[in-house]
Amino acid sequence: YIPLGVGVIISPWNFPFAIMAGMTTAAVVSGNTVLLKPASTTPVVAAKFMEVLEEAGLPAGVVNFVPGNGSEVGDYLVDHPRTRFVSFTGSRDVGIRIYERAAKVNPGQIWLKRVIAEMAGKDTIVVDKEADLELAAKSIVASAFGFSGQKCSACSRAVIHEDVYDHVLNRAVEVTKELTVGNPDAKDINMGPVNDQAAFDKVMSYVAIGKEEGKIVSGGEGDDSTGWFIQPTIVA
Repeated sequence: YIPLGVGVIISPWNFPFAIMAGMTTAAVVSGNTVLLKPASTTPVVAAKFMEVLEEAGLPAGVVNFVPGNGSEVGDYLVDHPRTRFVSFTGSRDVGIRIYERAAKVNPGQIWLKRVIAEMAGKDTIVVDKEADLELAAKSIVASAFGFSGQKCSACSRAVIHEDVYDHVLNRAVEVTKELTVGNPDAKDINMGPVNDQAAFDKVMSYVAIGKEEGKIVSGGEGDDSTGWFIQPTIVA
């Protein structure tokens, strides 16, 4: 077995510790060194992770903390002729950009780079007429709105048998309307804000599409006056 060499880890903001730590340690235990570039909105978690590695006795230079903007720092690391592989978790658009840039052989580069990219998801829950309908409705809501919907495994659509469609939809709406949105530090809050203004604007643009192409049966409202809060929304 021969390690690849210097790898670039580009970790996401929605699971700023778990995914970042998993990708980084996997590269290290397989014999590689790492340039760790966390998402630009969540660099502090990665900085604290670096402190833990130092306390654990990891030699200097094995994992290197390189925070910054993706279009500047990220592109530079992906393009550099001495980086050997890129491990990325994030959006489809950014993943495609990384693949495209990593495919180019730059001056001084003596190998083809490898890319691992986990890029978002479009996750469906299918409900048959023989399913446990109460469990189905609650599972749809929990999957769709847990972590404010900010995860690649979140349910973004449900395909429901026509015989039980109305029952499951109505129950999912009832459960959704029981959710509370607000400061996650407060008691009995189910959903906090989305990550930043860009995320707020993106989600609200999807809500607008939902209003045009379907019917909002729950939620549909957003408030960015004191944070980036969006009501859990169902389109039917």
